[in-house]
Amino acid sequence: MKKIVGILSAAAVLATSVFAADVSAKVNILGDLFHFDGASKRISSFAIAEGGQGWNPSFSMSVSDDVSGAWMKFFDSGATGAVSNVDYQIWFKPVDSFKISVGKFETNLNQEHINWSNSATSIDTDGFGFSFSANGFSLDAALLPGWAPANFGWNRAGISKAWLVKEDGVDPVLSEMYFKLAYAADFGAISAYAQLNEGCQKNVNEFGAGYSNKFGDVSMFVNASVGLSDAGFGIFRGELYAETNIDAISLKGFVAGGYAGKTFSASFAKDKDVAKTNGHVVAEKAYVGGLFNIGFPVGDFGGYLKIWDGNFMADKLDITFKPGLTKNFGLCAFDCAVEINVAGDKVNVDVPLVFTVSY
Repeated sequence: MKKIVGILSAAAVLATSVFAADVSAKVNILGDLFHFDGASKRISSFAIAEGGQGWNPSFSMSVSDDVSGAWMKFFDSGATGAVSNVDYQIWFKPVDSFKISVGKFETNLNQEHINWSNSATSIDTDGFGFSFSANGFSLDAALLPGWAPANFGWNRAGISKAWLVKEDGVDPVLSEMYFKLAYAADFGAISAYAQLNEGCQKNVNEFGAGYSNKFGDVSMFVNASVGLSDAGFGIFRGELYAETNIDAISLKGFVAGGYAGKTFSASFAKDKDVAKTNGHVVAEKAYVGGLFNIGFPVGDFGGYLKIWDGNFMADKLDITFKPGLTKNFGLCAFDCAVEINVAGDKVNVDVPLVFTVSY
């Protein structure tokens, strides 16, 4: 992992000196000053791990000009530091309003600004993306088969993972497709999407719509989505987010809830994560979860209090309180907090550290 980061960083410096390109990069390292496990009573301190947040890569870099670009994100195993997954995308614009991308395809209707990772309307998979925008309208379409085995060139006949596969004498099989339409004007922004054959599962489909706007000092959005399959109703989910500032105090809140059908676990498992706590959502039950953040200055530091519960309606209590401090030292951003998780009759205590260098 460290060798790869060094090579790519050197390449970024060379690119900026030779070509007229915008280059940015970020290195992210996590650690623990202290951890107490309420179930086992185990205590540990001064641990460091290169990965662990899942959605937040250990190393990322992007390079672009006005009409083309690429980005990549490296995730590691968290145990050995070895690269466990790599996301990357290359994009270009044949004309100013039309963009083609190959590789990782990511988008959503609206995303909360606390963890930046919780909307069930988001999509994060691999394939071919096409985006058009003009006069407030935007249209995204994608063909998303995921990555095929590395057998191109010498064994093209062996490619079985593609967006369209037709064996002799049988009907063609289509992989995942995604479509999103949005329009923004003075009244706010409206959007809708359709995700067909979700996860490359035939006839597992998801549909949703969203609205966002700003009323005075309050920015907000609402999303709604429903998942359906041949087996029947999968899940309905609604999301509400709002944020505002009162002098030096920032307030942010995200609430998500709905009802999970019989086919929830098999086909729509991604929607269980209300606030990145695995929500305790089970089939044929309603759920409501929330994530809240208060930001405030503490001398030269930035202070915050984050509170989340994946499902307020769960049989077992599982709520987390996280007060913390942030500070920038040159290129390095530092985040230290105390994370207290109350899970049933057990209390877990963690003192996480996050170091991030961006340039």
